[in-house]
Amino acid sequence: MSRKKLFFNKRSKLTFIEAMVVTCGCMLVGVPLLGSGFGDGNSYYEVTLEGKVVGSVRNPDVVENAFLEARARISRETEGLVLADVEYELQKIPRIFGSTMDPETLTEAIYQELSNVVATAKKKAYQLKINEFTVTVASYQDVMDVLYAAKERYDTENEFQINVVSDAERELNVYTVEVSKQETEEAQEEIRTGISSVPGGSAGIGEFDVSYAVEDVITETVTEEDVQNAGSESEEDTQEVTEDGLRDVNFSEKVEIAEAYVSADQITPTDEAIELVTKETAKNTVYEVQSGDTLSVIANSNGLLVAEVLALNEGLSEDTVLHPGDQIIITVPEPELTVTTVEEATYEEDYYAETQYIDNDEWYTTDTVVRQEPVAGHHEVTALITRENGQEVGREIIAETVMTEPVPEIIERGTQTPPTYIKPLSGGRFSSGFKWRWGRQHKGVDWATPVGTSIFASCGGTVVQAGWFSSYGNCVTIRHPDGNQTRYAHLSRVLVSVGETVEQGEQIALSGNTGRSTGPHLHFEIIVNGSQVDPLTMLE
Repeated sequence: MSRKKLFFNKRSKLTFIEAMVVTCGCMLVGVPLLGSGFGDGNSYYEVTLEGKVVGSVRNPDVVENAFLEARARISRETEGLVLADVEYELQKIPRIFGSTMDPETLTEAIYQELSNVVATAKKKAYQLKINEFTVTVASYQDVMDVLYAAKERYDTENEFQINVVSDAERELNVYTVEVSKQETEEAQEEIRTGISSVPGGSAGIGEFDVSYAVEDVITETVTEEDVQNAGSESEEDTQEVTEDGLRDVNFSEKVEIAEAYVSADQITPTDEAIELVTKETAKNTVYEVQSGDTLSVIANSNGLLVAEVLALNEGLSEDTVLHPGDQIIITVPEPELTVTTVEEATYEEDYYAETQYIDNDEWYTTDTVVRQEPVAGHHEVTALITRENGQEVGREIIAETVMTEPVPEIIERGTQTPPTYIKPLSGGRFSSGFKWRWGRQHKGVDWATPVGTSIFASCGGTVVQAGWFSSYGNCVTIRHPDGNQTRYAHLSRVLVSVGETVEQGEQIALSGNTGRSTGPHLHFEIIVNGSQVDPLTMLE
């Protein structure tokens, strides 16, 4: 054997010994890091939730029990329903380095991670919808608390109950409400708080159930058999003497309840939801003008300024004349949910009989004479009074006991339409009014107009004067059916004669500058009971 080969063998033995020493050292240091067991001898298992490693185990069989126990603990501690679909995953890891957990430690780790998931998950809630208004609350009982808070403002004795019913016209899990006469206190409490015979219990992590769904307290449907049985009751049982008090309570708007899953920041606390539903806020509404109304009267009676009413109605100004039947926009304070009540009330009061009229075909409708003065009667009445949010909107008398008969007022009135007066010419410049002028009364009005302008009868009647009339120059005087007269002076030409009947608007003359006149114009008078009055107060 050569010396070179022997040297090589000695180096190989030395290298092998060094490797064994290093390996043993690694084993002494590394074994504690490999865990409390060896699994299949080559691997251990990592437990992952939502992509996050929460622990590792030697035996995968313990993971399921740890997961179920953590989930049950979450279910017991979580209020309401939570929508969270969480499952665990196991991944086999080749055994090199790592530590494993005992079952109790793994359960705690899974619980902590599930708590984080639940904190950000969407929870089951209830949306209360009133027309366009929506508020979301945490539970069915919160919904009922809001509705009862609105109702009990006007049903102070809590005589009526709120029932949740299925809305057949809508999709699944949408409900509406009805208000009915109160049942027993136990039944009412059951409806209000959502207590039902459906037992509770722990749900999976996907639905932590610690309350009851709306469908568990839905009012039972009335069957045809129920109706027939009710109809078979004796008439004596159904005829009860009613006393004064509330007869009906209801919500004017359609109320809907829908289940939803929302984040925590979308849920409104109960007290705040009650405030939103019951507080009065200004809402635009259409008001129909009544006789005697003015802008200031309408504004004051609704707690508004005239400027606020004008701002709501484009084109309306302080000078606008309102007529009965006109419609304007005003703001009225109203809550989101209107509560309508019907109350039966019995009371005594004076009252008047309906006025009686005697028609006189020879009188104008402006002529009336009271032939008999009214005297009030006295009676006891029972009425159904309808209110919206406490404000009376209707009253119907359902019973009456007369104690003293009233004496009606009797009025004689005319039936003929009184004559009207129009301006007796087209155009013209108003040059002088009904006033003192040059030391004496000017007993008519003047319109400056070129000679030859057509002059019309201001009102139909009979011509009583036509031709020259002293300082009036050419003049026409017409007597009308109401006894009044009109006079047209300073004419250039008269086109009618005495005794002739003319219609309103018929041409009777041409304007001029005759008589005592300072220029071409028409002088016009209206004579009532022999004296001139200001024509402008009578012209349409």
